[in-house]
Amino acid sequence: MRIRDRWPAREHSVSIEENAGALAYVCWQVALDGTKQLHEQKFNYRDDVQRVAVISEYLVFLIHICDRVCATQLQPDERERFVIKLTQVCAGHLHRNAEEILGPGDYTEAFIDTFNARSKDFSQCNYVNGGPGYSLLRAFGAQIQQLMGNDQTNRWVMDQVTEINAQNAVDQIQKSIRNILGSSATVDNQSAST
Repeated sequence: MRIRDRWPAREHSVSIEENAGALAYVCWQVALDGTKQLHEQKFNYRDDVQRVAVISEYLVFLIHICDRVCATQLQPDERERFVIKLTQVCAGHLHRNAEEILGPGDYTEAFIDTFNARSKDFSQCNYVNGGPGYSLLRAFGAQIQQLMGNDQTNRWVMDQVTEINAQNAVDQIQKSIRNILGSSATVDNQSAST
């Protein structure tokens, strides 16, 4: 998967909200890719409703990862603004695409409800040595398993997500956060020195 996750040189600094918007698009791409990978690995989606629900779970997990990473890179007030904007933009991506696939509805509220519920669960899990602990990966995998069911085809989806897919998604998001925040810091420094 090819992802653009660096700011081009600019004459003005990049705001926290702009960084969050850029990262939200990366989260969207990674969530779509993770959902497609499950299909490519021969796990079955019952319908588009189930597929959109899996995308939603991926987005919630990735926002949580972003929040954990930003806890070490941003001041508390910046982190709060960043995560709020990131969540809003991710919810917007999900809403627009769900409307195209599933028809009119309020997909944003359901996404925010899922985000709030998972945030409580995920916050109880370890995040150690710069990455998610096994308990966090398993909590995410369990949500995907619950959505996809335990039939003969899907009964190993939790193992696939926990052992491989989630870690690949985390690696990409961590890299993109470094690139986005790093390239915006460079832009800030360049504009400060002129």
